[in-house]
Amino acid sequence: MEQPGLFEDRGWLDPDERRRRVADAVAAGDVGSLLAGFDAYLRGFGHPESSRGVWGQALGDFLTWLWMWQGRVGLVLETGDVEAWYRALATAGRHRLEGSAPRRPLSAGSLRTWLHGLRRGAEFFAWAGHPWPDGLRWPALHKDRAAQQPPVTHAEFAALLRAAEAYDEPEGSLLRAILYLAGDAGLRQREMEHLRLGDYADGRLAVRKTPYFVQRRIDLSPAAREALEAWLEVRARLGVDPAEEALFVSPKRRVPLKQDAFARRFARLFEEAAVGKGRRIASQRLRSRARELAWQRLGKRERVAEFLGVEHPEAPAWTL
Repeated sequence: MEQPGLFEDRGWLDPDERRRRVADAVAAGDVGSLLAGFDAYLRGFGHPESSRGVWGQALGDFLTWLWMWQGRVGLVLETGDVEAWYRALATAGRHRLEGSAPRRPLSAGSLRTWLHGLRRGAEFFAWAGHPWPDGLRWPALHKDRAAQQPPVTHAEFAALLRAAEAYDEPEGSLLRAILYLAGDAGLRQREMEHLRLGDYADGRLAVRKTPYFVQRRIDLSPAAREALEAWLEVRARLGVDPAEEALFVSPKRRVPLKQDAFARRFARLFEEAAVGKGRRIASQRLRSRARELAWQRLGKRERVAEFLGVEHPEAPAWTL
C-alpha cells in the first residue's frame, strides 16, 4: 500500500506529475531518472533498501538491453521481449557497456530475483500511467515439484516435538512455540524475529515483517496457542528487561532472538529427530507443512494466501 509519508519527493504523489516525469525520461532515454523514480516508488511502498537496489539493477539492465542493444525507442515492447532479455541474462549475463568487466551468466537465484525486480518495474510504469502491454510473455520460474522439499509429515512433526521436549526449560518451551509458529502457522524466521508481546491476544497473532509487506492477523490453532502461551508464561519468569518488547528472547542472555538463532534451532531439531539436515531444508519443509494445513483448513486460494502472507500459495518453496 502506498505510504505518502515515505515519499521524500512529494511530486511523485501527483498522478499527472509522475506521468509527465516518466514520459520525459522515456523520451530522452534517461535510465538514471527512471531508476530514481523507481526507487522513490519502492521506498514509498515500504520496500527495504536491499530490495530496492537489486530490483533497480534489473530494471536498469532491461532498459539498457531494450534501448542500446535492441535499438528501440521509447516503450515499444514486443510480446517476447522479457523472455529474450531473460535468456540473454541466463546465457551471457548483464548488458554492460563496452569496456566494462567481462559478462558472466547470472545464477538461477539471481535470475529469479531480477525477474521479480522487473515485475516491480512494470508495476512502477503502470503506477506512473505508462502500463506495459498486457500480452508480454513472462518466463515461468516454477520449479519441478519433484525437486521441492516435501512438507513435514505428521509423524515427523511429532518427532520434532519429542526432540524439543527433551530439552530442559526454558529452552524446551521456546522450541515448541517456534515449531508450531513455523510448521502450523507458517511464520517465516524474519517474522518471528519481529514479533512483539502485544502482537498476540485472544488466540490471534499480528504478523508484520513479510517479503510482500502484507500486515496480517491470523488465528492460531489450539495446539499453537497452547505452545505460545506456555512460552509466554516461561518468558515472564526469565527476568527479561521490562522495556524489552520482543516476544522471543534467548533463555540464557535475555536478548531478542535473530533469524539465525531460529534457523540454528530448527536445523538442530531436524538432525536430532532424524528428519533431515540443513537450515534451508528445515525452514522450507516446515512452511510447506503449514501451507498444506492451510489448504485443508481454509480451502480458498485467497484465504490461504492471506494466511501465509504470500502472493501465490501454489508457488514453490523459495517464494514462500
